[in-house]
Amino acid sequence: MADGVLGLGSSGSSDLNSELIAKLKAADSTSILDPIKTEEEDTQTEIDAVNKIQSMVTEFLDLAKDFDLFTSGTNIFDKISASTSGSSVNFDATDTSNLEPGTISVNVTQLAQKDVYQSNTITDKTSTMDSGTISVSIGDNTYDFSTDGKTYEALVSEMNNYPELSAALEQVGDSSYRMVVKSAESGLSNALTITQTGVDIGLEDTNNHVLKAQNMNASIDGIDYDLSSNKVTMQNGLIIKAVSEGTSTITMERDDSSITTSINNLADKYNDLVDLVNSYILGDADNPAVISDSSTLKTMMSDIKNILFDSYGLDNEENMFKYGISFDSSGYMQIDDSELSKALTNNYENLKELFVGRAEKEGIGTRLKTYLDSLDSLDGGLLSTYSDKLTNRLDTLNSDYQTASDKLDEKYNQMTEQFASYTVLITQMENDFSSLKSVIDGSSSSDS
Repeated sequence: MADGVLGLGSSGSSDLNSELIAKLKAADSTSILDPIKTEEEDTQTEIDAVNKIQSMVTEFLDLAKDFDLFTSGTNIFDKISASTSGSSVNFDATDTSNLEPGTISVNVTQLAQKDVYQSNTITDKTSTMDSGTISVSIGDNTYDFSTDGKTYEALVSEMNNYPELSAALEQVGDSSYRMVVKSAESGLSNALTITQTGVDIGLEDTNNHVLKAQNMNASIDGIDYDLSSNKVTMQNGLIIKAVSEGTSTITMERDDSSITTSINNLADKYNDLVDLVNSYILGDADNPAVISDSSTLKTMMSDIKNILFDSYGLDNEENMFKYGISFDSSGYMQIDDSELSKALTNNYENLKELFVGRAEKEGIGTRLKTYLDSLDSLDGGLLSTYSDKLTNRLDTLNSDYQTASDKLDEKYNQMTEQFASYTVLITQMENDFSSLKSVIDGSSSSDS
């Protein structure tokens, strides 16, 4: 007689049944889950690729901003490098767009300074002062300070409540102090007049008027200046600060080297972007393309090329090819630095028209910045839309995988339970058969 019943195995075959179920489940998993898993991995790889492209586009955008007409700062063509000879002044400019190349001659004959008074020496700054009044006048204002029952420290604190005044107790010896009263700002308009009534701490002594308020006197390109501050802000935005008496020359030059560097950096990053995009959309039999739908990236690169290849200037008379910028057969941008240098020397305004443009006709950099900015726009940006589509696809695949996995688990859990119930039934049948066989065998023995 064959072992087992109906091919389901005998009562001792549970291990064999479990092994069979595991093999069946593995086969189902290979045919159902593995394709989803592979698509998940491919989609994640594609998402990673798009993220890298978005990062490089951002780097490209940052370089394009140097040529943006509407930048919040200063575009690269309007930047001026400046240097100074002499040590009488420092300079600065928050916006160099209005500066012109050239030199500025400065002759400082007097620095502006504050009005400064000191008291006689004080041995105990916490002691109570004699009763009286100290009056301090500055401009149209007079401030009266009562000394009744006050310490020197309290008086100093009260004076500092007024923004035009600056008071302090300075230690001038191992055990001696002076009260110092200054105008908060320099210049004749901030001169102090101090009087004492009923109290005398030396503030009216001539020798204790240690620094007298005065204006800065300077000549800048032959123009005389008489100002309360040591800082002069020119109409073109240049800020000149006098630091000592003497003559200095400020030389301002166009920063042609920075322009050349910025154009080369822009070209290099464009070429990097070409390489990166091609590495993801061009595949072969051995290395299939990472990007499943290359049309989005091809559209992006085509749009960028159209911007670079276009004509600019009010009469469309300007293009890259006039100034040593070209593209090779592989689509890489190439810069002839010699030709570009000549263009900066001989056709500076035309080159600026090409890259920056004007409100009536934007240049390459301005258009490029606007376009690259739009790629990641939340409102229908080319790259952001594609990235969202991939993310949604991955979410769907994750859900499909989980659903399919749950169904397989449910299917084979039921199968395991069925095999277990079959084993119980088979065991019962085997026991019944064994009992019947014993009866038959016993009967046969009796007949013998």
